[in-house]
Amino acid sequence: MKGRNVSSGNRKSNQKASFRSAGDLSLAIRAARGLVKADLVIKNAKYLDVFSGEFASGDVAVHDGVIVGVKDSYAGVTEVDARGKFIVPGFIDAHVHIESSLMTPARFQEAVLPCGTTSVMWDPHEIANVKGVEGIQWAVDSSRRLIEDKFGLDVFVMVPSCVPSTNPEAGLESAGAVLRAEDLRVFAGDDRVLGLAEMMNFPGLLAGDGDIIQKLQDFSAKKRDGHCPGLTGKDLNAYGVAGIHSCHESTTIPEAKEKLGKGIHVLIREGSCAKDADELLPILNQRTAPVLAFCSDDRNPADIADEGHIDCIVNKALRAGHAPEEVFRAASFGPARAYGLEDRGAIAPGYIADFVIVEAIQDWRGGCRIADVYKRGVKIDRARLAAVKDPAVKFSGAKNMILKPVNPGDFRVPSAARQSQKCRVIGVRPHQIITDALTLDLPVAGGAILADAAHDVLKIAVFERHHGTGLRSVAFVKGFGIRAGAIATSINHDSHNAIVVGSSDDLMAAAVNRLIDIDGGIVVARADGTFVEMPLPLGGLMTSLAPSDVSVILRGLKAAAKGIGCVLDEPFLQLSFLALPVIPTLKITDRGLVDVTMFAVVPVEAN
Repeated sequence: MKGRNVSSGNRKSNQKASFRSAGDLSLAIRAARGLVKADLVIKNAKYLDVFSGEFASGDVAVHDGVIVGVKDSYAGVTEVDARGKFIVPGFIDAHVHIESSLMTPARFQEAVLPCGTTSVMWDPHEIANVKGVEGIQWAVDSSRRLIEDKFGLDVFVMVPSCVPSTNPEAGLESAGAVLRAEDLRVFAGDDRVLGLAEMMNFPGLLAGDGDIIQKLQDFSAKKRDGHCPGLTGKDLNAYGVAGIHSCHESTTIPEAKEKLGKGIHVLIREGSCAKDADELLPILNQRTAPVLAFCSDDRNPADIADEGHIDCIVNKALRAGHAPEEVFRAASFGPARAYGLEDRGAIAPGYIADFVIVEAIQDWRGGCRIADVYKRGVKIDRARLAAVKDPAVKFSGAKNMILKPVNPGDFRVPSAARQSQKCRVIGVRPHQIITDALTLDLPVAGGAILADAAHDVLKIAVFERHHGTGLRSVAFVKGFGIRAGAIATSINHDSHNAIVVGSSDDLMAAAVNRLIDIDGGIVVARADGTFVEMPLPLGGLMTSLAPSDVSVILRGLKAAAKGIGCVLDEPFLQLSFLALPVIPTLKITDRGLVDVTMFAVVPVEAN
């Protein structure tokens, strides 16, 4: 395809877009000089000059997918009058787990490209935790397949650094795979790989764990993402010394400021569960815009359909009164520079023609409306996106749920106490993946600790589902509000075992057994014996259904969760993150309750 190195083939950092042949380059130069018509010219709009941080007036000319001229008057084979509108660079999602959209990359593309997102940095650690190296290779191949289409979403891969999320020797969780430095090294030279994904095991890094140090060294020529909630002081200095260049886990302005001051790019996150934009956007200004970026991390298609993708954060910032020049730089120029993508993130000659035409609402105070999205100079067409087919995927292993049926007795929590027992209880924080470590008195009867539904304390359990080990754990959680029902899912960050919460042992068993029947997905079990469910055949994580279909099913699942009493806006992601033992404070895995401050399994009884 003409004019397209565009970071889709043998991409090198620190370069603008280039052309496949001298002839192609010569023709582009002639188009830039106005000697031949450009393929496309956008006229009468204002475009964002990200280098000066100002909007400028003039034409934007595109030839062979590359911007060849700005400001000056051009003639085009196709000319578009964008009077009264603004041209900004395509949005870049600086950190996303596509699997958490519940969709395959092709269907994810269908959902986010119309929202103005033209490039994403994908950390496929969900499928890597389930399928190991095979899962990473599938992700790399999938990203390469998308750009075979001229207007395909650019998906760059950050290789998962922590599979499982904790040191395997610590015995805190059981994933589908354990990936060490020698397993990942093969991906370091791949042209679709930008670097090493979020280094969650920062205690291991700080302690000089040999395998972690080797991973960092193997990817030292590329980017190395961070994941260090609450890390500060000299330990944060050490994290930076290790080559970490970004973090998306800041939740307060002081935390974000310290990271910025120590050379770590702050990625402002607004996902379906973790929502940090409102708290962190005050850090955005003219000076910080080029060193900030926006990311979704985990965002489902219903939220994308209702609120947008990266444009959701853009609109939050605009409505909060931030200057559009600052907002759009952080949505494009900032992440492009953070990840060494020198060929995009700007409306200027020699840059890939990824841009969004927007309309200001109430002089930006009401946000913006996306009029059109162009990917490599081609206007996005929803029908063409929907026509992109998912290739057949055949992972090794016949089933996602290698788990025998469970029974109500599997949820018994024995105790020698007579009437009550002081217990550790996971405290859920709405819209956050951080939890509280509560200590509560729970009733005891028949030699077992009981839930206390009257005070919203329910049982929660995790069952290992990858290897048939039979490992399981049961504990207690506060904050779901479920009165009569249960929720089970095979999405269980990051090891992705089966996790369930419910109002009774019988309903929890029913939910898990239904999850086994559909071979992974999401299940809401109701007291009348009926289920609302979404099968996720690809690894128990994803489906090839269209975004609109997934949105409809998700809304039905949320309605069912609300119907059984759940008070959380995002119950399924909130539940799945209760199994991530690298995010404070108290979590649960198939090995038991994990006190994240100590990185140790602790008993339910708090004697």
